[in-house]
Amino acid sequence: MAIQAIHAVTYFLVLNVFFVSSDSSDIQLSESFGGPHGDDFSDENGVSAGQIIGSITLHVGERCHGLELQVTAPVAQTFTHGGPGGDLNTLTLNAGEYITSMEAQWDKHDGHTRIFYLNFGTNTGKSVSGGSMTDSKSTVTAPEGFQLGGFFGRQGDELDLLGAIWTRIEAVTPAPVVDLPGTVAPADVQDPATKPPGSTTVTKRATQLSGSFGGPHGDQFSDLSSVKSGQKVKSLTLHVGDRCHGLELQIAEPVAKSFAHGGEGGNYKTLTLREGEYITSMEAHWGKKDDHTRIFYLSFETNFGIKVSGGTKTDTMSIVSAPEGYQLGGFFGRDGDEIDLIGVVWSSIEVVEEVPVSALSADEDIQLSDVFGGPHGIAFSDINSIKLSQTVSTITLRTGDRCHGISLGISSPKDAMFSHGGNGGEEHTLTLAPGEYITSMEAHWGKKNDHTRIFHLNFTTNAGHSISGGGTTDDKMVVTAPEGFQLSGFHGRSESEIDQLGVIWTRIGAKDLELTDMPVGGNDTTGISIRNWVGPNVASPSDTACYRKSVGFGSGSVCPLGYGNDGDDCLAECPLSYPVRCYAECIPQNDDCALEIMTKIGSVVVVAFNLATANVFGEMLALAKATTQAIKCAANIVSVVRSLIYFLRYQQTTAPQGDTEQLLIMAYQSDVVLIDLPVAVCVCFGLPVPKKTKYAKIVLATVEGIVKQAITNGDKILSSGENALNLLTGSGAINSSSTTVDELQGLIDKNSSCGWELKRLTDRVVYTVNDVRNNTPDAAVNDIRVTVYSSTIVLNDIPRVTNNCMGELLASKTMSAAYETRDLLRKTFGVIVDQLIEKASTDMGASVAEDEYMLEISNMGLVALSAVDPTGIAYMASQFVQPTCGPTAYLGEIDDGTLYDALSLTTVDEAFEGSYGSWTKVGDGVVRLIFKSTDTEYVTVVVHSGGDDNAKVDVGAGETVIWEFTISELHDKNMYLDRWRPGLFGLPGSGGGSLLLWIPRASEGGHITMYVRINVS
Repeated sequence: MAIQAIHAVTYFLVLNVFFVSSDSSDIQLSESFGGPHGDDFSDENGVSAGQIIGSITLHVGERCHGLELQVTAPVAQTFTHGGPGGDLNTLTLNAGEYITSMEAQWDKHDGHTRIFYLNFGTNTGKSVSGGSMTDSKSTVTAPEGFQLGGFFGRQGDELDLLGAIWTRIEAVTPAPVVDLPGTVAPADVQDPATKPPGSTTVTKRATQLSGSFGGPHGDQFSDLSSVKSGQKVKSLTLHVGDRCHGLELQIAEPVAKSFAHGGEGGNYKTLTLREGEYITSMEAHWGKKDDHTRIFYLSFETNFGIKVSGGTKTDTMSIVSAPEGYQLGGFFGRDGDEIDLIGVVWSSIEVVEEVPVSALSADEDIQLSDVFGGPHGIAFSDINSIKLSQTVSTITLRTGDRCHGISLGISSPKDAMFSHGGNGGEEHTLTLAPGEYITSMEAHWGKKNDHTRIFHLNFTTNAGHSISGGGTTDDKMVVTAPEGFQLSGFHGRSESEIDQLGVIWTRIGAKDLELTDMPVGGNDTTGISIRNWVGPNVASPSDTACYRKSVGFGSGSVCPLGYGNDGDDCLAECPLSYPVRCYAECIPQNDDCALEIMTKIGSVVVVAFNLATANVFGEMLALAKATTQAIKCAANIVSVVRSLIYFLRYQQTTAPQGDTEQLLIMAYQSDVVLIDLPVAVCVCFGLPVPKKTKYAKIVLATVEGIVKQAITNGDKILSSGENALNLLTGSGAINSSSTTVDELQGLIDKNSSCGWELKRLTDRVVYTVNDVRNNTPDAAVNDIRVTVYSSTIVLNDIPRVTNNCMGELLASKTMSAAYETRDLLRKTFGVIVDQLIEKASTDMGASVAEDEYMLEISNMGLVALSAVDPTGIAYMASQFVQPTCGPTAYLGEIDDGTLYDALSLTTVDEAFEGSYGSWTKVGDGVVRLIFKSTDTEYVTVVVHSGGDDNAKVDVGAGETVIWEFTISELHDKNMYLDRWRPGLFGLPGSGGGSLLLWIPRASEGGHITMYVRINVS
């Protein structure tokens, strides 16, 4: 209660300060309208003069459920208040356009005063409004030279009270700051007058984020949007007992405010800062309480050496220190009655002008229309195939009474065809002239066989040409391209006909970010530099699972980069190719841990069954009077069992859809159950096989095994025909492992920028690891590992050099092959680093090739042998011969790009089909997920991070929900989404699909915006 009273008094004082000094302030507050219910909110600490508003969105029905104000500069941020209910009405502002008025109307609902209606007007006469009008209303107008910059009021699931925060349109340059006697500027700030002529100005960010510590429980919080550079911290108060219950940071300047998190329990310990004193480090300890990870102990120290601390120390701890010229300015993490997870927002001691974060093409240059039709068929989207610079040359409709199919022809930058639906109906094609593009779509829909289908389509171009087909209905809608946009693809649902259709619009003249574009900052000596992207192909598994490497804790129970605390030790994080945690294993996307266990159990059951029925085989042998017949009998039975298990895994991990799915199910039912099994029985009893029965030959399993290996590796890695191809494929004329190692060494030794950089990097790796060893001769191996994994050689150098080698490989290899080679190089360096850490010596990565060579050959041999092994032991062994999970520590910082290219966004099955977004290295440190549902049911999306459940987001049918968290909480891990949806008898299930992408670390904040499509599945 005391803290709430302090907050109330502070809020009252701040309001009065603004009203008293309104003539000269950059920020002014309007009156507020509504009632005293709900929770207080205010954007006051986040707004600034000179900010640019991109859009305002109202969530409205009979009343105003919520609103959202998007700020694009000087720092991209969004102010969101109220609930997500109702329909969305959005007004996008043009350059030089400002919101200058707000009309609010309010009334009673369920005994509470609520905001029923809102209307916002701009200086150009545009407006956006929504809700129900009442008799109680008022309008407020921005003072001269001001615009709407944010809101304050009270909220719950709806808006209860609302006022406008007006901000000055033009930012006023502050007067020069005069240092007080005895003050000293931070060491990294140079006087402009002493800066040498022609010197380069280094851009400094206002804020940076530390790592975070604790667990995934509690509610998220972040002070990031409210922390300012140059702010003055007055005091820090800890609420501590056996654990850390809460904390409060008091800010004195430029605006008095406080950041309070957690509960109010425990004793209060306060550190009051003196002039020129800053908090520069935080020590955090965490542990388990009631099966939840909590913060047990915190200690903060200033640049004067003064500390405040409290709680109980544990074995698991970490210390973070402020970068040069920064101080503790706020916090982020998770809380409830206690602190569950915590990280620091470092703020610049000096005032810095934040550089605006430019939006990427996925946010600005792509817009999706609504979809029209019904929830039947299979979800599809062209979003990941579209190039912004592409030219649409043709559009083809296949129509009869309804629309059977549609195709969009692309002529540049390369020929492509986006086709959806079936092949029925009559075909009509419109060929577009140079400079001509499609600007509108009219869709009609209706019922056919109790399914809603698209009946009629009409497309019109900017030149006035059109193409149409199908039968018209009463249900229809026309969508038009936004100004400066054109039709570039489709999204919707289809099978033999078009069931649902929407348009993907792209900005005319927009440019794609290409892999070969020179990233910001370039490179130093390699001569070839490309964007460091995770890549769209790395999530393809080569086996059914990988084993997680285990290492010991460093001091303070700290795990090295790329490893997670498993309680007793550190286990490797699951890589993108095997993102689902399954105890000591990682399994592929959309796979199921229980099924993985059952597969291995199943292989053991086969052995037990075969051994237990050996006497039956003996009787069959006596009946047939031939040993070879008994072997054939056993081989056929084992093949049938293996085929059934293989089909189950194939269906689970590949998620076949539509007609293909039905054909696969029918094929496996007829071939495996109706034919293979009876034929196996015929062989066992020596009975003739009917002539018209299809007989699956005994070599089928062997072929499956070989094809699996070919699909896994193929001829992509070294497509020039070098002998190392045979090493990686594990098939064909395989050279000895020493020859393949020589080929790998040849890549390092050859006279090229890549070879030289690899050799140089190898020398630096050896030097760095041995230097750590020599400087700390008594250090434990686990402490050396933690130190090395946090060094620049691991964080930056290995990712950079191996990525630049990929740039050289692109001259003669396919993109997929180049990515594979880059990842093999990174795995090689990972082995070199680990060998140096553990043994102080290395075979320079030769064992990587040898180990992978032996793995591939033994695995392929076991699968092949299982076709003729009566006991099934070989097949059982093949299920346990699988790779160790590849390292995740060497991906490095990722350059700007779409989520598909840069962060390997991958969806399996329909649930999230069509999701897209963008990544920027420079940003506010936020991951922003915008869930857009076209589902007919209420669903819960589960957000997993590194195998842990991080959040559960409820999304109603047809709703849009926004969810955010900090990058530093989840960086260097997979983010994996699945969703629970009512199924048979209304019981929820998590099948239907999944979404996967990598969350990278970002020294400059980073930002992810992802539009998550939720489809019927």
